[in-house]
Amino acid sequence: MSLDMYYKSGMIRKTRCQISDDILPTLYQIHNNAKFPQLTWLIDTLYDNPQIQPETAKALANEMEALEKLILSLHLPFPMQPLQKIHTFFIGAATNQQIIYTVSG
Repeated sequence: MSLDMYYKSGMIRKTRCQISDDILPTLYQIHNNAKFPQLTWLIDTLYDNPQIQPETAKALANEMEALEKLILSLHLPFPMQPLQKIHTFFIGAATNQQIIYTVSG
């Protein structure tokens, strides 16, 4: 089940992103890892439609970057473009001080 996310980026516009079913196995590899507490929280609350505060979005962006570096250092194949899109989305919400709203679908 995917997680659709968005934050307001203007009066009417919304910036959207999705954690798809394809990316979930990659995220589950770091579940309960002490180096990734925010990603673990996101995985645990994925289907509860959490609201993500800007500070949490910033921490999630940092952990997404660390996850990318970890996977690259291990020379493992991974979906680089989806991870980078999610990272950029979290950075955008944090920079603009916007709450991220989620809907599992």
